[in-house]
Amino acid sequence: MAMFFEGRARATDVEPVGLLTEGAAGIAVIVLSIIALAGTSPGALASIVTIIIGVGLMVQGFNSAAEMSKAMAGNTVAMPDLGGDVMVDLLCGITGIVLGILALVGISATYLVPSALIVFGGALLLGGAISMRPRSAQRAAAGGETQIVSYQSSAAAGGLEILVGIAAIVLGILSLIFVGSGVLVLVGFLAVGAALLMASATFSGTVMRLFTAAA
Repeated sequence: MAMFFEGRARATDVEPVGLLTEGAAGIAVIVLSIIALAGTSPGALASIVTIIIGVGLMVQGFNSAAEMSKAMAGNTVAMPDLGGDVMVDLLCGITGIVLGILALVGISATYLVPSALIVFGGALLLGGAISMRPRSAQRAAAGGETQIVSYQSSAAAGGLEILVGIAAIVLGILSLIFVGSGVLVLVGFLAVGAALLMASATFSGTVMRLFTAAA
């Protein structure tokens, strides 16, 4: 007999990984972008922000994988497909780190930093679309029964990621067209930093609600 449940499984099975790191990355991106917009070393700070966002995306990918694997550990019959959003975050994060380092050492920073912004926008766009897709997994239950647990992220959070991703892509393309317009890049980084901070807050709120419901 199949039993259907909605949600993210038991709170006692979930152990967030790197939650503070992801939120700290979003805060650092926002602060450094504002300082750069004020005119303090905008070129160097833009490259540093690029690296920080890349690290934040990688942490977000690790968080997604850890949340699901911890929730399903122990009685798992079949794991859900984690390849989509996790691989997007990891690959785009690594790409951003590489582009940020190259820009920081002075290799075509006016082109690499806007390109990194486009990559980050694509990551948020794809990640938001994938996270809004309903997912399910099978796990063994007592008595030989099979539980089918369905998972779906917040529609508001996914929609915001999509909007920020589109905005970042547009700003990155405009920055490549109007070479030297660092303001557009920094504004895009501000939006991406806010998205990272929002994702961390959403993850934290979900975990807190699970623990409150279990108490």
